[in-house]
Amino acid sequence: MRILALIISMFLMAAVMAGVALSTAQAQAVPTPTLTEFVFGETTAGKPVFAPTQILIPQVPMHLVVTFHNNDTMQHTFSINDVNGTEQVTTDLVDPGQNVTVEFTVVSMTQVELTNGTRFTPEAGANGILFYCVPHRGAGMTGQIVLASVPPAAAAEKGILLRAYWIGIIGIAVTLVWVGVTYYVIKSSSRHFVDHSEHVRKGLP
Repeated sequence: MRILALIISMFLMAAVMAGVALSTAQAQAVPTPTLTEFVFGETTAGKPVFAPTQILIPQVPMHLVVTFHNNDTMQHTFSINDVNGTEQVTTDLVDPGQNVTVEFTVVSMTQVELTNGTRFTPEAGANGILFYCVPHRGAGMTGQIVLASVPPAAAAEKGILLRAYWIGIIGIAVTLVWVGVTYYVIKSSSRHFVDHSEHVRKGLP
């Protein structure tokens, strides 16, 4: 009986540990979604501009693949600075009719990660992360990466917390069972323990 109780308790503990490992693996396995955008450099009403002037992302983190096409007669860039004014993302000068693609991850609206793993705090615009054309920033050729809506990360985080809650409850239950089994094993192994059947045999209550 003691061996059976120990086997059951060990099985319950293994099940809980497996559940914790599975939940952790699922949380880590969720990939960052990718958004592909095309941005054009052109001249409108005599002024160099980006089209569109905003890149809308539905959530963070978001991996952005931006293809910049120079649809103008002069060179342009698609560039993002950090808060210190250093270029961190740039196409360099793109000739008329050419296009260049850059990739980076918007971890949050205050943090961007490059493909080499380097992270930086981007220069902010009025509503989001500022991007600009190096030779024409002074002429107003700027745009922004804007969070289009409240990110669903809150809901995902709530789900993770809910799983953790239930894992905690199961862990407590298994701990109580383990304590009970341990008590039974210790008691039954004690020389002071007398089985009830022995009492009955001797005519004792």
